[in-house]
Amino acid sequence: MEGVPLLSGAYQAKSVIASAQRSVNLYLESNPQNIGAPFPTTHYQRPGKILRWSPPAAGAGRGLYRASNGDLFAVVNDTVYFINSVYVHNTIGNIAGGSNPVSMADNGATGGAQIALVDGTTTGYSINMNTYVFGPIVDLTGLFTGADFAAYLETFFIFNTVPNTQNFIISEPNSLTFNVQDIAAKVAYADNLIALGVRSKELWLMGDANSTEPWVLSGAADFPFESMPSTFLPYGCGAKYSLVFADTALYWVSINLQGKAIFLKSEGYNPRRISTHAIEKLVQGFTTITDAVGQSFQIEGHTFVVWHFPTANMTLVYDEATQQWAQWGYTDNDGVLNRDRACFYANAYGKNFAQDWETGAIYEIGGAFTDDNGQPIVKIRGFPVLQKSLDRVTHNTLRAYMETGTEPDPNATPPMVLLRISDDNGRSFYDPIELPLGAQGEYDTIVQATRLGQARSRVYELEWSDPLQTALNGVYIDADEADS
Repeated sequence: MEGVPLLSGAYQAKSVIASAQRSVNLYLESNPQNIGAPFPTTHYQRPGKILRWSPPAAGAGRGLYRASNGDLFAVVNDTVYFINSVYVHNTIGNIAGGSNPVSMADNGATGGAQIALVDGTTTGYSINMNTYVFGPIVDLTGLFTGADFAAYLETFFIFNTVPNTQNFIISEPNSLTFNVQDIAAKVAYADNLIALGVRSKELWLMGDANSTEPWVLSGAADFPFESMPSTFLPYGCGAKYSLVFADTALYWVSINLQGKAIFLKSEGYNPRRISTHAIEKLVQGFTTITDAVGQSFQIEGHTFVVWHFPTANMTLVYDEATQQWAQWGYTDNDGVLNRDRACFYANAYGKNFAQDWETGAIYEIGGAFTDDNGQPIVKIRGFPVLQKSLDRVTHNTLRAYMETGTEPDPNATPPMVLLRISDDNGRSFYDPIELPLGAQGEYDTIVQATRLGQARSRVYELEWSDPLQTALNGVYIDADEADS
């Protein structure tokens, strides 16, 4: 039998004759070469969810924030909550209602006790980290006109301006007060400042058309930040909430004068393209990308950068550990795959949390959870096109190398894997074949199908959804050249 490995993530090419590989609710992990694994990679299920907190009134989830003192805050519709380690909440205050993401930053790392919260309106808010006193940001200078982004760097709060201009403002050191001189503008290109991020000790200003400028602390008396000389990235940000900081880099959905929707990562002062042609074709086909929301979390050595596209109803995930892509999603009661319910992430109290974009509920996420708070997680993995010089081939046997026998309930109906077959390069599939995944303890179960017919060009796809711990390495194919 010939082994067919899975060497990449999702890649559905412009033409199916190149690739029609789906990877849904899975992530790839490379197997070390010296451990003797039969395949070079293994696919695992994405983290599942268990409900830990529900808001008193369900509403749009707008953000999670772990403050520098370890406290967890959540925003649901127009209400700001503090949630403690045993999931008891205090209602902190109210902001303008809506569904757009909020942005929060605090100065606790340098001895302060203030959290700044902005929501894209002309009002900003402050939270005292010790007393939870909540109130609007009061600025007598008139500089603060609201913001989409709040950042903190070297004792200064930093905000873009609403409505968007080229300007940004900074606060007085360790304070949420302002001086009339505390305003500057990005200058390298005449597009508006749409997003700002912090990388190490640098402030990155991103335009809405064609520019990104890194700034650093200069310590000058009139304005303490300055742009880095001769440092300019000819890419702007095509979706302001797509900007993500993860590990030591910034990631975003780009735009420039030549086009849009290339996903970039900052490497030094050069943008590195991390998206594939397949991902770019997919995203450029969306009716809108400006509503994209980017977030990140790290689990089991994988840093996942997650982008949600609300209008397109899709979640795309980039795994920094393997530099591969996948689609993650939530399957509703009608069997329809939608964007994942987890939209905002925070690590607090030693756990990874995610907030539901629709209800505001907070889930704990992790590899130990094998469903989405009781809802099955549908895993789909497509394989490369199989052919031999376009000759007709008889497929005698397929064996999927999967972990079997892990059903947790000894009385449960044995779980099944669905095998789908396409003889037109993945354009269409025959009715699925059910293959047993093994009852509890049946670890030697072979996921196998026989007498699979003939084809010149074939694509196999596997799907499973039972809530159990399993993994997929690859498939073995026994095939012979047909007589005609």
